[in-house]
Amino acid sequence: MTTPSTMIGESTMAFRRGDVVLLPFPYTNLNATKTRPAVVVSSELYQSSRPDLLLAYVSSQVDKAMPPIDYVLADWQTAGLLKPSFVRPKVAAIDPALIVHRIGELSVRDQQEVDSRLRRAMDLTASALWDVVAEIDFSTQSPEVVQLVAEKAVTALTLFAQEDSALVDLNRIRILVTGSGSE
Repeated sequence: MTTPSTMIGESTMAFRRGDVVLLPFPYTNLNATKTRPAVVVSSELYQSSRPDLLLAYVSSQVDKAMPPIDYVLADWQTAGLLKPSFVRPKVAAIDPALIVHRIGELSVRDQQEVDSRLRRAMDLTASALWDVVAEIDFSTQSPEVVQLVAEKAVTALTLFAQEDSALVDLNRIRILVTGSGSE
């Protein structure tokens, strides 16, 4: 898939989800701009069908971060930032040509937390489980992740069964795990 790109000096640069970039932001009075960091949050799918990038706000004023929605970056130096910073799920669609340059990228743990905060901000956590079940081929995932999902699911099913939920069939789980049901 192609991603939006812009000319930077003599080279063309494509941007990926998790890239930390600098771009001019206008002051409130719109008379001047200040170059500020932002994080690319758009997916390859979005970028292959749209000319713009989705960017999330980054600020070094960590005392203004508001958990549980804002996320203070654990690996801010790896991201190319000069000071401890946080990401706020304040998202804007921006023309990639406005980007001054890429300064770094989020670490895996910071990207996972930013994704989590975006889902929380848009109340997408409940629907995310349905998306996982419908869209993810578990056989192509890390066994460690699949094991964790299975353990959490079995724990929840056991609790539901203790509450006499008619929708839970623990024998079906036993059959899936062992290949035979208990008599």
